[in-house]
Amino acid sequence: MRFPEAEQTTIDLLRHGEPVGGRMLRGSTDHPLSETGWQQVTDAVMRQTVDGHVPYDAIVTSPLTRCREFALWLGEEFDLPVQVEDDFAELHLGRWEGKTHAQVFAEEGTERMSAFWFDPAAVSPPGGETLQAFDARLAEAWQQLLSNPPGKHVLVVAHLFVCNGLLRQVIEQPLSRVLAMDLPYAAMSRVRHERHALGETSFVEWIGR
Repeated sequence: MRFPEAEQTTIDLLRHGEPVGGRMLRGSTDHPLSETGWQQVTDAVMRQTVDGHVPYDAIVTSPLTRCREFALWLGEEFDLPVQVEDDFAELHLGRWEGKTHAQVFAEEGTERMSAFWFDPAAVSPPGGETLQAFDARLAEAWQQLLSNPPGKHVLVVAHLFVCNGLLRQVIEQPLSRVLAMDLPYAAMSRVRHERHALGETSFVEWIGR
């Protein structure tokens, strides 16, 4: 149900493009975007332009290079303020950081990795961040963004776990379902948050790749 007198904030969540090094368990390992990755995110944002102008009032980004560099470029290109939000950094993967799945399987076998992808709320990467702690930092940053948005339409540039985690909170799925949504590189989704006489309501729309 939509409320005609509601105060609305639109937040687009953009997963970063492909980083240098291709697919791996990157986590907080700070790799830049590849040339392909730059093209992916540029194309995703340009699809939202109208008459050569993006619709955003501001950009919020993870501090990691694969998100931040694109956000800063976009902000300069369209004269938009850019806010770096440390709590939107990717899930820290401990001993798996910067390794491919094949490398982890060779070093540790398949059991823990398979259990992690099946239910990341129950199994954490060795030496890594628990999903519960990750979810708590996302929730705090998200609520701050909703309560004090830097504009009516905001772009958030972040990561696989971050975008999935925020969407999971909005649609109120169990923590074990944090990776239920298939978000490829440069995938974009939209959250419309409304404040109205009966409280607050959020809606999710799928607008990207």
